[in-house]
Amino acid sequence: MIEVVLVDDERPALRGLEHLLKKYSEISILGMYTNPLKAIDEIGKRKPQAVFLDINMPQLQGVDAASRILDISPDTDIVFITAFDQYAIEAFELHAIDYILKPVTPDRLRKTVNRLLEKKSLTMPGSVQKLQINCLGKFQICWEGQESIKWRTEKTRQLFAFLLHHQGREVSKDEIIDALWPEGKIEKAVHQLHNGIYYIRKTLERHGIDRSIVNISGSYCMKLGNVDMDISKFNECCARIKKYNDIHDLKEAESLYKGDYFEGTDWVWSEIYRQTISRKYDEIIIKLADSCMDAKEYDQSEELLLKGFNKNPYEERITELLLMLYKITNNKAKGIKHFSKYKKILQKDIGIKPGKKIQKILDSMK
Repeated sequence: MIEVVLVDDERPALRGLEHLLKKYSEISILGMYTNPLKAIDEIGKRKPQAVFLDINMPQLQGVDAASRILDISPDTDIVFITAFDQYAIEAFELHAIDYILKPVTPDRLRKTVNRLLEKKSLTMPGSVQKLQINCLGKFQICWEGQESIKWRTEKTRQLFAFLLHHQGREVSKDEIIDALWPEGKIEKAVHQLHNGIYYIRKTLERHGIDRSIVNISGSYCMKLGNVDMDISKFNECCARIKKYNDIHDLKEAESLYKGDYFEGTDWVWSEIYRQTISRKYDEIIIKLADSCMDAKEYDQSEELLLKGFNKNPYEERITELLLMLYKITNNKAKGIKHFSKYKKILQKDIGIKPGKKIQKILDSMK
């Protein structure tokens, strides 16, 4: 059963919609209101699954009413009733599940009811699964154990990633356009942004991801519910490491890092943060390898350092530790081989020689 509330300042329109909806046994009408302010109070208390909302009301415009409704009842679906097609884009910006043009016809209403029923079937309680969002390495979103979401276009995927990158913060329309469509005409960019938000919401809806899990408000603010996101867990580990320097946190953070932040993309807006996360990972590799050396776990320490070197061969401290490891384990051949490789990379890529400290470690090997 889907519980709904009807809001329209014209009583005949309310009665007409009520008459059409009563033909559906799956729909239960909780209340009908001509005053949107009174309706919002009741919606906050009763938390209906859907609200049929007139766009044009004298007390409070439907778009503003929808924003208030989603603030107090984020899981409620909005269906706009409008006499003007121009409101469609704005409606979808506010995460309306649908809009219906007046006068409401039985055939058109049936499509909306079917959409509500389909969404309910997707979100019915079943096996407990968490939505997984991976930003380290290949960017992907999927339910646990299922295939990754396929986006309609690469730009839609990037728009979702941009809002995710700024999650919890309102991002202005201008900021999004500057980041994703910096050289295009403003009118076209705004149109592409509206379409992008629409297709994101439709993609999430198609995969059963409701607003309690991923919500994008009309102010372009993404809020996440109960999701499993690798970058959040990685940063939480890093915060604990900074405070406690615990070996278990070091190992967990190292295992979470599957690659660079949004690896394989050329999104300029993410580059600074990508470098920040990369440096954090370098620090984790160094601390963890050093701890392994202290525990005489030399094979594990070597594996970590070589992994870190392959990712970032310019980090001097990684090569220092690796040479120290080869010195402790009396493996001069490996030390010379690694030094030679390190020297060639520095000369070829940035035109410098290894530091004196590294040369001194190599020279001290027996």
